[in-house]
Amino acid sequence: MGYFDLNIPYPQPSLTNKVAEQSNRTRLAVKAMELGYTGIAYNRTIKGVMSDQHRCSIAPLTLSSLLNVLPSLSLSANLHRSILGVPLSTPFRQYTRLTVCVDSATQAQALNSGNPILKTYDLVAVKPFNQTAFDLACQTMEVDIISIDFSAKLPFRLKQPMVKVAMQRGVCFEVTYSGLFADIQKRRQLISSAKVIFSFQYSRLNCC
Repeated sequence: MGYFDLNIPYPQPSLTNKVAEQSNRTRLAVKAMELGYTGIAYNRTIKGVMSDQHRCSIAPLTLSSLLNVLPSLSLSANLHRSILGVPLSTPFRQYTRLTVCVDSATQAQALNSGNPILKTYDLVAVKPFNQTAFDLACQTMEVDIISIDFSAKLPFRLKQPMVKVAMQRGVCFEVTYSGLFADIQKRRQLISSAKVIFSFQYSRLNCC
């Protein structure tokens, strides 16, 4: 199967920095391929009310553009895939993702199966900013991922019944781990909080 990074930041479209943004995006994709990853997802994050301008406009990068950055890319990728036990024939997949920051009922209501904007993305994630948003994300929001930043104090409680409801609906929890590379206090906070999610999942598996 191989490894995937489903959170490659995709910046807001900009006419002034378009060249620099494309270069950075290509560099990140090349690094993922070089390390043996078999897929990535370009993640666009939005705040506020969703509108038609948030439709997906992310186009996949071509293999030739990636090889132009690093001609020896295929050799490096094959080496790392061999180490990871990933078949060399496995294609490199590129997905699109939308992460919606939610702190109001209006934003929560937009995350439904009938929203045509969401259908333009391969993956939809929600980042809840309060208890109501978290509970709705677990219970009713039509999302694939609930993204939580454990490096800071959470503005809501991880209630076990809510977490189990989300898991039963097939929603995954994402633990953003950039805080591991920050100061030791944030690292402790992240590890301690993330254990809660894993303990809920473990108890659910034991009950099956």
